[in-house]
Amino acid sequence: MSSTTPVSTTKFRVAIVGAGLGGLLLALFLQKYSTDIEVDIYESAAKLAELGAGIGVWPRVMEVIKYLGLEDDLHKIAGTRDSTEMALYYRKADEPEEVDVRAIEPALLTFRRSDLQAVLVKHLHTADKIFYSKRLAAYVEPKAGSLDPIVLQFKDGTTATCDLLVGSDGIRSAVRRTMYSERANAAKDNGDSEQAAKLRSMIDPVWSGQVAYRGVVPVDKLEGSAFTDIDKPVIFIGKNKNVISYPISRGEAVNIAAFVRTPGGEGTTYEGPWVTECTGPEVAEKFEGWSSGIQDLLKAMDKPLDWAVHTVRELPTNVSGRVVLIGDAAHAMTPHQGSGAGQAIEDGFILASVLSHPSVKLSNVSKALKVHDELRRPFAHGVQLASQKNADLYHLYRLGWEHITAEQSSKGDYPREMLNAIGDELESAMAWALHGSILDDQEKALKLLEQL
Repeated sequence: MSSTTPVSTTKFRVAIVGAGLGGLLLALFLQKYSTDIEVDIYESAAKLAELGAGIGVWPRVMEVIKYLGLEDDLHKIAGTRDSTEMALYYRKADEPEEVDVRAIEPALLTFRRSDLQAVLVKHLHTADKIFYSKRLAAYVEPKAGSLDPIVLQFKDGTTATCDLLVGSDGIRSAVRRTMYSERANAAKDNGDSEQAAKLRSMIDPVWSGQVAYRGVVPVDKLEGSAFTDIDKPVIFIGKNKNVISYPISRGEAVNIAAFVRTPGGEGTTYEGPWVTECTGPEVAEKFEGWSSGIQDLLKAMDKPLDWAVHTVRELPTNVSGRVVLIGDAAHAMTPHQGSGAGQAIEDGFILASVLSHPSVKLSNVSKALKVHDELRRPFAHGVQLASQKNADLYHLYRLGWEHITAEQSSKGDYPREMLNAIGDELESAMAWALHGSILDDQEKALKLLEQL
């Protein structure tokens, strides 16, 4: 009488550190495209938290969300009551009367971040595989060429193992810290102290020179106020400052982010806590001289959060062996293209396409990750740079505006055609998000994988 041992059908086990939008969507993409990849998600928080409140989604990102069959559910929680895409308006508002700059074609959908997270978790078949209160301290990767598991070390003293580790753990990524500490140590051991110092400088985020005051205001609180743009997304620009507002929660609230820039602050160390609580009147005071609508909007914020906006330096790679960084862990950027979360989602889409390809297995997955890195890292870095260029436009730093003082700007003492130049460049800068397709990159990835 003979007996057989059941053969495992699992290709490899993936651990995703971080249950933000990028991590959750990666899990959903893997769920859709692969039945032989086991996924565990480790989240540092005790539950999914609402960070940043609102989020905007462009057509390029909606294209992949449609792939998951989530379009109907997302329209139910969209920012407007009729769930239609909205035009984006730009206005100059650092003077008593706002001045129209440009309007971009209807293409934007907005959501409350917590609503979007709830939809994603609802569709995740293995939601019970999200392990909360698990903050990663470090990981230990086996020697090159070994197929032994990666060991995850959590701050509560527990450990876990996986075959492939995805660092989706945000701007202060523990995965990035371990990856670049190891790379720096290797460079030092090879006698290259200059390279070691450069690699070590990539571990910690850097200040963008900007502070964002974020909050949500119920629309009924704005009744009778001078702010009337409760049903549309608007970016209000001005010297060294800008305000972004758009509807969320089926038009019941307005999401707000008000930015103040410190000239010369980019790349320096921010002194003090990154996030503190403040008041609406305190924020409005920083926008003294701006339009009455902006003043009323900012004053209506209840306990807004004061965020020091940080970014991640350009990394030479997002991959090390069987470890990969995605989202803010890889390329945290300023929010001035509304694409930080979108880039995390694109990372997850391409990564899932790579991992689920029939040619990819545990023995060559490290090579497959390099395909992902080759495609995604340069593109995301380009968006990161474009976002900073948009910030320069919002804050009137370029196209001749660097010669206009704050006083001149507030008095309207500038040629009106200078606004047209800003509008033209902003429209051009956003074309990729409106008309580009991530499916082109997916096709490139699949062709490269055929060569493994």
